[in-house]
Amino acid sequence: MTRTGTWSFATTAGRVEVAPDEIRIRKQAARVAETSLRTLANGRVPPVGREVGWSAVASGIALFGALIEWTLGSGQGIGVAAFPLATALAGVAVTALQNARVDVPARDVRHVEFSDGDVVVVHEDDGEEAETALRPRSPAARNDAAFAFRLRGIEVRGADDAEGVSRTVVDAPEAELVA
Repeated sequence: MTRTGTWSFATTAGRVEVAPDEIRIRKQAARVAETSLRTLANGRVPPVGREVGWSAVASGIALFGALIEWTLGSGQGIGVAAFPLATALAGVAVTALQNARVDVPARDVRHVEFSDGDVVVVHEDDGEEAETALRPRSPAARNDAAFAFRLRGIEVRGADDAEGVSRTVVDAPEAELVA
């Protein structure tokens, strides 16, 4: 905990701060890229849509088109294929910057669910129910997340499977944060 009363924990994409009035999610581009490469190396599909949006898919399609034009065609259409590629890559950059920082007011958080290694913050966003998925870097970070949310008075669900998490969930309701 910091002097300002903020609890934090590390995720695979960056850092999450559980402040008295909001949850601050900070993603680092280098960490997102590293996590995506590790996920691919393990034979799984990275959560591209969650991190950078559909502009990443458009970039992949444009890159594929440029490669096909360059290898199979005469190469004269590469300029035509390069423009959509540059546009799609710019879209990825803009989306990544927009998603790099997410602030969720604490009053809008309904509960936090622990499932399949993820910590899912269920909150209200413009009158609709929204979910923000976070993946703690380690079991210790998962325990820290449960403890931080519980100390803020946020309902924690599905944290019974880990000994450290269930301990914090049981112990924390009686604790209070002294500012």
